[in-house]
Amino acid sequence: MKSQFAVVVAALALALASSSAVAEQKGQKGKGPAGPQVRYFDLSSGIFSELNSEAILKENRQGTTLTSAELEVCHLTAPNSNRFDRFVVPLKVEGNRLVGSGQSQEGKQAVSVNLTRRVAGGNFTFEGTVTSGTNTEKIRSTDNNEMSEEEAADQFLAEPAIEPAPADFTAAWPQALHVRVGRAGLVGLLDALRDQNVRVVFNGLQTSCRVLRSGNYTVQLDVEAERVGAVLAKLKTVPAVAEVGFSPNPPNMQRAVRFPSAGWRDAAGKLDRDKLAAAVGAAMAKAMSATLNSTSWDATMGELSVELKRPDETVAGLKLAQLVTISVVVAPESLSSNQQSILWIESITTRIADERPAPSLTFSPAQADENGEGQAEPEGSDGLPAAVAAALKGAPWDADKDQWRQ
Repeated sequence: MKSQFAVVVAALALALASSSAVAEQKGQKGKGPAGPQVRYFDLSSGIFSELNSEAILKENRQGTTLTSAELEVCHLTAPNSNRFDRFVVPLKVEGNRLVGSGQSQEGKQAVSVNLTRRVAGGNFTFEGTVTSGTNTEKIRSTDNNEMSEEEAADQFLAEPAIEPAPADFTAAWPQALHVRVGRAGLVGLLDALRDQNVRVVFNGLQTSCRVLRSGNYTVQLDVEAERVGAVLAKLKTVPAVAEVGFSPNPPNMQRAVRFPSAGWRDAAGKLDRDKLAAAVGAAMAKAMSATLNSTSWDATMGELSVELKRPDETVAGLKLAQLVTISVVVAPESLSSNQQSILWIESITTRIADERPAPSLTFSPAQADENGEGQAEPEGSDGLPAAVAAALKGAPWDADKDQWRQ
C-alpha cells in the first residue's frame, strides 16, 4: 500500500514539474493568439550595454508555444572603439532554456548563448550568459515586454525612408539628398561626389549597427537647392547606389513664399541672383525699418544672406547698431517644373555693433534667460514673408489652411 502511494506521489510530482515547464514556455495558459506568431524583445540594457549595444531577441511561436528563437547583438568591439561587430545566433528551445552558438559578422569571434527564459503574466525574464570573443556578459534582464514585428522594425530594423520623386518642395526639403549605397560601393560614391560641390554629412559614413544589419549606408548630402536636380541625376548613374531621393519629412513652410519664376529666371531656368537679391533685400529692409547693408550667396549651398542695419538705443549715449542677418533658400517649385519658385526664410539672427571709431566695444550674443529662452527674433521679422511676397508678386504660406495663400 505504501509503495503504491509513493508511486502516485512521484507521478503527481512529475506531472506538476512537467506542467510548470510547459507553462513557462507557453506563458499564460489559454491566452494569446493561435497560429504562427513572431515577437521581439529589446535586451540592449542587459547584454553588453557598456559597449553601446543593440540586442534583439526574436521568438517564433505557434500560438503561445515557443518553437525557436534568434538573438541578434551589435556592439562596439571595445569601450573606447568606434568599430562595431555583430552576431546573429539561432537558439534551440530546451525546456525553458535557449541555447546556441555561432560567429560574429566582422571579427569572426566565437559566440555562445545560454539563457533561461521565465514568464510571469505578461512579463518575461531572461538570465544566463552571452559570450563573444573575450567579452562575456552575465545577464539578468527582468520585466521585459514583447514587441510586434512592426514595433521592432520602427525601433531597430527599418532603414530610413527615401522619397525618390516628391510632388513638389512643399513635401520635401530641396537642400538635402539621401543616398542608399552598399558597403562595397561607399568609396566609389564618395569619389563620384568630389566634383559636385556638396557637403557630405559625416555621421552617415560610420559603420553603425544599422549598416551592419542592412548592408547599406544611408548618406545625407547637403546641396544647393538650385542644383539638386542635376546632382540627383548624377547619383543615379553611380554603381552600387540602390536608392536616392529626399527625406519624406516636409520642410518648415511657416515663412515660405511662392512666386512666378518669369522675370527672375532666364529661358534655361537659371536664377538671376543679383536681381533677386536686390529685390528681396530692399523688401526686407523696408519691412524692418532698416537699411540694406549687404547681400551675398553661399558658394556651396547657394543660400542668400541678407544683412540689415538699424540703430539700437539700448544704451543712451552710445552709437550702437543692430545688425540683422537673414538666411534665405530659393528653389524651383519642383524637380519637373520651374514655372514657379519657392523662397524660404530659414533663419534670422542679430548682433550688436559699436559704430564709434576704434577702440570700440564688442558684444557677445544674448544668453539664455532663467527660463532657458535665448535671443528673441527682432521686431518686424513677422512681416518679412508678406513683404517679400509683395515684392516678388507671389503668395506666402497660409499655416492655418496648410496651403499657399489665395
